[in-house]
Amino acid sequence: MRYTFGQAKLALAKYASAYGLMDVGAAVNVALDELARGRNWARLRKTVRLDVGSEYFALPQDCGALVRAAVDQTPVSVRGTEYEFLHAGPGDLDFAEAGWAPLNGIQRIGVFPTMFALTDIMPLAAFTTTAAPSGPLRVRGRNADGDRIAEDVPVNVWTGPDDTVDPDTISKTTNEFADIDSVTLPSDASNYITLSAISSDDDVYVLSRMHPKIVIPEFTRYRLPGFDTATTDKVYRVLAEVALRFIPLVDDDEVVPFDSLLPVQYMMQSVAAMEAGEIKTADDYRQRAEVLLARREESELEKQTLHVVNMLYDGSVGEMTNRFENI
Repeated sequence: MRYTFGQAKLALAKYASAYGLMDVGAAVNVALDELARGRNWARLRKTVRLDVGSEYFALPQDCGALVRAAVDQTPVSVRGTEYEFLHAGPGDLDFAEAGWAPLNGIQRIGVFPTMFALTDIMPLAAFTTTAAPSGPLRVRGRNADGDRIAEDVPVNVWTGPDDTVDPDTISKTTNEFADIDSVTLPSDASNYITLSAISSDDDVYVLSRMHPKIVIPEFTRYRLPGFDTATTDKVYRVLAEVALRFIPLVDDDEVVPFDSLLPVQYMMQSVAAMEAGEIKTADDYRQRAEVLLARREESELEKQTLHVVNMLYDGSVGEMTNRFENI
């Protein structure tokens, strides 16, 4: 059975008050975040399709790790940055030839404060479609000399498309940023905020679109090594299974990602025990929460059919072709 955030707060309020967790909603969100990050739960995965038109791409803010992927209908491996340092490996992928081998998997670059990197030294501006928050949107980064700089980015109210922004009428930063190290959203933000860079030609480049309740935004970036830049308007079609990143629940009608509140209760008790210095009790409750979720997931994913392997492939609909292998 699924529950809304409002139902979860009502059901778990007695446990929050009993353990000194005063804000029930905050306690539920902390417990859900701890549960979600424990492992790549099947309920917190989804399949997405991306059209990638450049070497680098990023996943939306509610997506964490890329678990499996296929590029242009071909399954590929997903590697980390250590791949570039392997002996007899490819080396620095920034210098990989276009169409290398012809496209060697997907590489996870890391976690960054924005979806896309700055392509030049530019001032920044932020946009929202409702009333601008009163608090500051703080960005820290580096200028053209490599010096660390920080500035509050003005949040403009804009309801039109990004390409119709009039650079002469918007407020932007005094500093020009060459790189961004961190972004801190206003605590009173109530709607999505878009961070953009303004070029010297008055072009607007969207850097990220950020959830209002995640004060420190993070985005996972990936690369397609050997992207074919020689072909005009080249686009690779990426099919990816991603692990969802938990986004804090705000409205009472939002849905709790798990189908039981008992693991959430155990995790709340674990957090309370840890704050009280009862480490053994905290670990026991955490383990109980994760085991309960794992058992529910195992029963939910249990297969009901037999897997028949036809070794001869004679007349089988799974006959081997020149594109796919029978699994």
